[in-house]
Amino acid sequence: MVGKHILPWFGGGAGVWTLCLAFYQTTLFLGYAYAHVLVRSLPVLGQLLLHAALIVAAFLVLPVLPGDAWKPTSGGDPSGRILAMLIRNVALPFLVLSSTGPLVQTWFARRLPNRSPYPLYALSNAGSLLALLVYPFVVEPKIGLSQQSPAWSGGFALACAAVLFCAWLAYRSPSASAPSGAIRDPDPHAANSGLLTTLLWLALPGCAVMLLMGITNRLCVDIASVPFLWIAPLSLYLLTLILCFASPRFYHRGLFAVVSLVLLAVLFGRGASGIASGTEFVKHLSFGMEIAAYLCLLFSTCMLLHGELYRLRPAAESITRFYLCVSGGGAIAGIFVGILAPRIFDAYHELPLALAACWLLVLIIARRETPAETLAGWGRVRRRAVEALTLLVLAALVVQTLWVPEPVRIQKRNFFGVLRVIERDTNDSRKHTIRMMHGTTLHGVQFRSSRVQERATSYYGTATGIGLALTDRERGRPLQVGIIGLGIGTLAAYGLPGDEFTFYEIDPEVVRISRDDRYFTYLKNSAAQLEVVEGDARLMLESSLRGEGGKGFDILVVDAFSGDSVPIHLLTKEAFQLYKQHLRPGGLVAFHISNRRLLLTPLVFRVAQAIGLDGLEVVNITLPKRTSARSKWVFLSENAQRIDDLEAFIKKRQRAFRLPGNSIIVSSLTAETLAHAPLWTDDYSDLFSVIK
Repeated sequence: MVGKHILPWFGGGAGVWTLCLAFYQTTLFLGYAYAHVLVRSLPVLGQLLLHAALIVAAFLVLPVLPGDAWKPTSGGDPSGRILAMLIRNVALPFLVLSSTGPLVQTWFARRLPNRSPYPLYALSNAGSLLALLVYPFVVEPKIGLSQQSPAWSGGFALACAAVLFCAWLAYRSPSASAPSGAIRDPDPHAANSGLLTTLLWLALPGCAVMLLMGITNRLCVDIASVPFLWIAPLSLYLLTLILCFASPRFYHRGLFAVVSLVLLAVLFGRGASGIASGTEFVKHLSFGMEIAAYLCLLFSTCMLLHGELYRLRPAAESITRFYLCVSGGGAIAGIFVGILAPRIFDAYHELPLALAACWLLVLIIARRETPAETLAGWGRVRRRAVEALTLLVLAALVVQTLWVPEPVRIQKRNFFGVLRVIERDTNDSRKHTIRMMHGTTLHGVQFRSSRVQERATSYYGTATGIGLALTDRERGRPLQVGIIGLGIGTLAAYGLPGDEFTFYEIDPEVVRISRDDRYFTYLKNSAAQLEVVEGDARLMLESSLRGEGGKGFDILVVDAFSGDSVPIHLLTKEAFQLYKQHLRPGGLVAFHISNRRLLLTPLVFRVAQAIGLDGLEVVNITLPKRTSARSKWVFLSENAQRIDDLEAFIKKRQRAFRLPGNSIIVSSLTAETLAHAPLWTDDYSDLFSVIK
């Protein structure tokens, strides 16, 4: 809920979620540390009173949703601001909630000393899984954020009351006055908590969290940014915790080890041999099969890690120390992936590192349980074969990590993701191009030949909706153009002397690369006067409106979509009203809504209708002679005549280009279609409603 609330302020990128997850893991550790100290230092009555006081303090910082004062006022890496905001608004209530698991299990062991408390951990994760599935499919489509916040506060109050009741039950038990170390766990399989065991308590869950974040990045950034896809890996991660801690019968080391090794060989081994390349490790696998393979790898490997973790569980008197180490490993992994990795890596290397660490841990545990010198005959041969196969797979992971699939001129990673500049067809001067990629999303293509170097290409070619709109102009009158999303600056190619183009870009690395004429020259060679404003476009436009007033754009282009992800904050009623205020009379807003997974046209038309704008959709097929890729654009204006004139101009140019009738299709939506289209606001949005 909080992540969704702040996402629009920081560009809607995956980095916000990764940072929130790192904060979650760290605060979880602090909650477990608090529970450990509380249980070790005070009798049950003291625990009850101190925890009640902390709950009261947590209520003083409610509600958890940050106010507008936390909105950024400039560009750059927002990690520090996001963390400060989360600490101020979320840390204390979440610390109270995160301490619930170990505290309730400790009180359970006091109240019912003849029963194991560990199934409660499975039950806790089952509750998390239920909330994960209910929120996007039940709560989000029906309840706005302004209503969710007080509802959450009410739920928090009920949860705290239930926790204090558990403490009271423990206080009323016969063992309430006994010290923590006097709790006895009837589990005969409880492990001794020596130094190596304690280190494994840290390492096993840490690897699982790093694997979760690594595979989530791989699926949602490198393979496909499919809505709700991030739910699948997190659900499987929670499911492995539920199964492993609910009962030992669900875990079989040999089975999950074989499945994991086979999937590793398929996904990474072939990439190392050069059969596959780039981020598409197995090109013969379909889109769905590749996603399924990664999810199965996550499930089988997390079953290994969490199954071994459960086998190393201690007796009940050490339960808070155990969970402290478990959360500590998760916190270390979260900080590494969310904060350190974007600064020390130029790509998403966490996944192969997590897999390598996982298998090293499994080998250490196997050797610890059954030293090689105690094996004989086939047992020793089998052990050596497994170790050799594991080392072979680890070598494949290293090779895959270092693999450079095609001429990559530069690769950079920051808070907003991984950018690559790639050259293609270097041996053919007519096809020689250089392009910028953000994960699997194309941010622009430029020819290297000086003869066609300044020609607009791809989604912005002369036969695309935006290319046609920018050439529909009065002779001799300069244009004022605003563009949300810089890419490589392709649209600057349409600039003429006297024109003013203002680009808004949140990623400073995109700005730096697009200005570097070793790679791209659209900005350098444009005839227009150019300005690049760094920061979230909506916040920058709001700031401009408060200061100097509306920009008076002839055309405002909204092209900040990152692949198939949706910048929800740029598609709400309030955002459209902002765009309208920055247009001159008769001006156009142009939305680039090409998308494989989402149907955005009804949404855009519905929001436009709500604020009195007329619209036109322009779809073109791929037209190589016009250097135009297939694209879909929607144009809006409060002047219906302007929309009619644009439609007439497009049809005229289509005839002039001698293009077939189906090459460019112009249309608008019927009233019946609009009646069923969603209306997004800053308080309410439902991504599920726009999935194709």
